Amino acid sequence: MKQSSHASAKASHYNKDAKDYDAFNEANSQVINKTIEKILKKHKVKNVLDLTCGTGSQVFWLADRGFEVCGVDINANMLKVAKKRAQKTSYKIKFLKGDMRTTKLGLYDAVITIFNAVGHLTKADFEKAMKNINRNLKAGGLYVFDINNLNYLLKGNNITSLTIDWQTIEGNYKSRAIQYSTIDQSGILASYTTSYSQKGNSKPKILEQSQTLQTYSAKQLKEMLQRNGFKVLGQYGIDGTKFIDDKSDRILMVAKKNREILT
Repeated sequence: MKQSSHASAKASHYNKDAKDYDAFNEANSQVINKTIEKILKKHKVKNVLDLTCGTGSQVFWLADRGFEVCGVDINANMLKVAKKRAQKTSYKIKFLKGDMRTTKLGLYDAVITIFNAVGHLTKADFEKAMKNINRNLKAGGLYVFDINNLNYLLKGNNITSLTIDWQTIEGNYKSRAIQYSTIDQSGILASYTTSYSQKGNSKPKILEQSQTLQTYSAKQLKEMLQRNGFKVLGQYGIDGTKFIDDKSDRILMVAKKNREILT
């Protein structure tokens, strides 16, 4: 298979998806949210910086359970949805526009970047983000993130597990997303999506999109984290079960800051 090219996503990447993002993804986030909650409580985390908060799934989940959380995202439309959701709660949550590669907000007990968010970056930019995340953590602070598992996706016909056909109906508004994916040996995952949306009996809107994500093996991630001031504490499936190199579809990484990164 010809190797695909991959560039870090622009800030506008989710502009068109922000409105429907929660409808398609909120229910799917509950398993990993529960796992993150358990990990943070185990390590006595009090405050959390979500550097890729999107519409706020992890932010609101953790705030509901007593954590102090700040949400940051590069996409203004996703933040708009998150802020609208926040207005319906009693929480005083800060949502800020920022980039995980450069945003510096202070020292936190933990930083999270969830739902394959780091896959939108090139390998070089992910290492830049790791350095910046290190600077946002207290000594011994946690970095928790997930990403598609390269070794799983390369095995057999596993890439077809990412094929989706999701439909949601809210009142007179219907939306549907159909997606298939390919992967190459370098870990570049290419996905092709056709989205349909319709309000009432109006003419359906059809949108065709494609995107690439960088995926990694557990070994690659461990080496990258070690280069950038972290010690890996654990690798898990997204439900917190034991990670199996060629059987776990995603990798949930838990790392601890063990040295400062000065440059």
